[in-house]
Amino acid sequence: MALTVDAAAASQRAQANVRELYLRHAPELRQAIHRLAGGVLDADDLLQDVFVIAVRRADALSAAQSPTAWLYGVASKVVSGRLRTSRWRRWLGLEAAAEAVSGDSPQLSLEQREARRSVELGLSKLSGTRREVLVLFELQGLSGAEVAQALNIPVKTVWTRLFYARRDFAIALKEAGHD
Repeated sequence: MALTVDAAAASQRAQANVRELYLRHAPELRQAIHRLAGGVLDADDLLQDVFVIAVRRADALSAAQSPTAWLYGVASKVVSGRLRTSRWRRWLGLEAAAEAVSGDSPQLSLEQREARRSVELGLSKLSGTRREVLVLFELQGLSGAEVAQALNIPVKTVWTRLFYARRDFAIALKEAGHD
C-alpha cells in the first residue's frame, strides 16, 4: 500500500514539474517549433505533443541535466518526424497542399512581418540539422552545451553546424535581396 501511495505522490510531483516547465517555457518553445517547422505545421499542435511526451517521460525529464535542453530536444524530434510524415503524405497525394500557418496578427507592423518572412525564408533554405542548431542557439538562446544535449550531438558539432548555418543563412538572404 505504501508503495502505491509513494508512486502516486511521485507521479503528482512529476506532473507538477512538467506543468511548471510548461508555464515557464511554452511561449519560447512554441516559437522554436514554428521556426523549426518552417511555418508549415501547426506549432500549437506540436507543442502539445512535446508536453504529452514530457508527461509520459517525466522520469527522463527529471533526470535530465538541463530540462530546458531536454524539451528542445524532444521538440526537434517531434518537428522532424512530423515534417517527414508531411512530406510523405504530400508525395503520396494524401494532402492537397501544405497550408502555411503564418500566425500573423494585425498588431504586427509591416516591418516586423517582412523581417519574419525574411528569417523564415533564410531558415527554409537550410538543411534540417543546420536549421536546428541555428534556431536553438541564435533564436532561442540556448548555450552550445544545451544545444548539444538537446540534439544529442557533440558540442564541436554544434559549432561546426552553426558556422555553416550562419553562412548559408546569410547567402540565402543575400540571394533574396535582403542585406
